[in-house]
Amino acid sequence: MHTSSASHSQASAAQAFFSCARPAFTLSPQGFKFADWELRLRSRSLISAAGHEVGLTKSEFSLLLALLKRPRQIMSREQIMDLTQAEDDVFDRAIDVQMLRLRRKVEASSRAPTLLKTKRGAGYFLDADVQVLR
Repeated sequence: MHTSSASHSQASAAQAFFSCARPAFTLSPQGFKFADWELRLRSRSLISAAGHEVGLTKSEFSLLLALLKRPRQIMSREQIMDLTQAEDDVFDRAIDVQMLRLRRKVEASSRAPTLLKTKRGAGYFLDADVQVLR
């Protein structure tokens, strides 16, 4: 009986520990910081280093978010469409158009991108360190 009580109190202590620790692991990010930019998730806004808000369409926001969650990882158009939950009737070339529009908003020069890069024949990737904002 004593063993059962000891086991029960150990189990209770472990359960209390993990229930207290759980919120730290399940906190959702508030946004992402990369280069001179900050993407705020709640307001779905992109903020420049100067504090100016840059408007993003729903698809541009989804594309940027997918890239931020996997920095420096090359993703094919198909992977991006899966991650952005693009509709089935969206052609893979639509990703190219979204990338071009996003580059025009984020890059100093969309013709010579330094952040949103293309790996010919493979896909796209974000070439930046990303900080998760909590």
